Amino acid sequence: MNKNLRTLILMTAVLALAACDSATKRLEQAQAIYKEGVELREQRRSEEAAEKFLQGLALVQRSDKTSETVQLEGQLCDNLGAMYLKHGLFEETFMQHQQALTCFKQTADSTGMMTAYRNSGRAVRAQEQYTQAKQYYDSAFRIATFIDDEAMLADLYLEMGRDYYMETGNFAKGIESVNQALEIGLGDNDTDIAHMTLGILYYYTRENDKAKSFLNEALRSERAGLKMSVYQTLYAIAESEGDYQKAVQYHKLFTSNMMEADAEHANENIQRIKSEYELKAQQSELESLHRTRDLKLYLIIALAVIALLVILLIVRKKISDNKLEMERFGRQVERDQNRIHELVSDMETLIRTNDELRRNQQNLPPKDLMSIQKIMMRNKVMATAQALSEEINNDSLNFELTDNDWNDFISLTDLIFDGFSQRLLQLYPKLSQWDVRICCLSKNGFSNQVISILLDTQTDSYYKRKTRIKQKKMDLGDDNRSFEEIVNAV
Repeated sequence: MNKNLRTLILMTAVLALAACDSATKRLEQAQAIYKEGVELREQRRSEEAAEKFLQGLALVQRSDKTSETVQLEGQLCDNLGAMYLKHGLFEETFMQHQQALTCFKQTADSTGMMTAYRNSGRAVRAQEQYTQAKQYYDSAFRIATFIDDEAMLADLYLEMGRDYYMETGNFAKGIESVNQALEIGLGDNDTDIAHMTLGILYYYTRENDKAKSFLNEALRSERAGLKMSVYQTLYAIAESEGDYQKAVQYHKLFTSNMMEADAEHANENIQRIKSEYELKAQQSELESLHRTRDLKLYLIIALAVIALLVILLIVRKKISDNKLEMERFGRQVERDQNRIHELVSDMETLIRTNDELRRNQQNLPPKDLMSIQKIMMRNKVMATAQALSEEINNDSLNFELTDNDWNDFISLTDLIFDGFSQRLLQLYPKLSQWDVRICCLSKNGFSNQVISILLDTQTDSYYKRKTRIKQKKMDLGDDNRSFEEIVNAV
């Protein structure tokens, strides 16, 4: 019982210290943390920046709702949403920007509202909600025009041309929008993005000379991801013009920059920040408590003595009830342990059965395996994918696949992998017909480049599609496994 009393006294002391922590000091701490987060974001240290914004929000949400705290909360939410968007957490991104928009409306901050509208448009556009995205962009346009913010207008014209008009197929409007951004004026990095976007748009309108001019301008950029998209478009132009020597050269440059871009983003993991933050916040709070120990100690002692008297009366009254409760708890623990033993036994039986089924599938006679492989190579989808895996040239790119070819491919995949597509749809019933085709291609081990060519899409668009399938169709947004690992586990 003495141990319980000491614990309760310590808790009372901690509560007293927390009550003495002034709201003004919390606001000053939150403002300092926000500045650190902005500096980290400018240095592209997104994980550390997100951690700072989360710490700042924790302090602000404990403070009184003044105009200063509401404004700071809006800034923290807007920046945190940008970090979430960088890591593909689209729903969390939209929630943060909407909260920021609410805060900026309360403080009548036109610039903040303009930025939050633009960022909300980005979030829903990433989820392919183009109509809603256009509404948010238009709201940002109206505010930027009203306050004559040329920098924001240029950014909005560029984003609309690249992320809305090009995505929705309105290439002429996209070219007009990006040219308006260039006329207003952009920074060096955004200028390179604008040139790349114009190159791709002119390629889509079959104006190859203009496309090549802007794409070569974009190659001034040092960003591997941007150059990867440029070389992919240049490769498509060279292939369409029959210049296969240049096409091979651009393909090599595309592959090199793709590997560099993948390496740049390999260590980003925003989910880890959210899970580690709670412990770090607790440690920070304890350090703050130690620094604030001064004359408030007398008040703590007085509160502790009062609490001790109250607790002693409560403990004496309930001690008999606690003993009875402990006995009931012991019996419940014993029942739970027996249930756990039963569950473990059932799990071991299930594992043995599953292993036996896999051994039976793997023990097919060699003759049968060879027959299945020969049948697979007669399928047009498999043969085309295999040809693209070996060499990408004019012959391998000249293909046309029908629904019957795809259906035959899925049936053969089911034959090899024991009804893979049926098991896949049982686990993830939201998957569309094309989603199942993508999963079957991945199950057969084909690369991202080969799959993107079969889908007639750019490689970065295929990466986004895999992310949407995982998060929206499979509901596995919190799963740290890659798309391929999830498919191979089915």
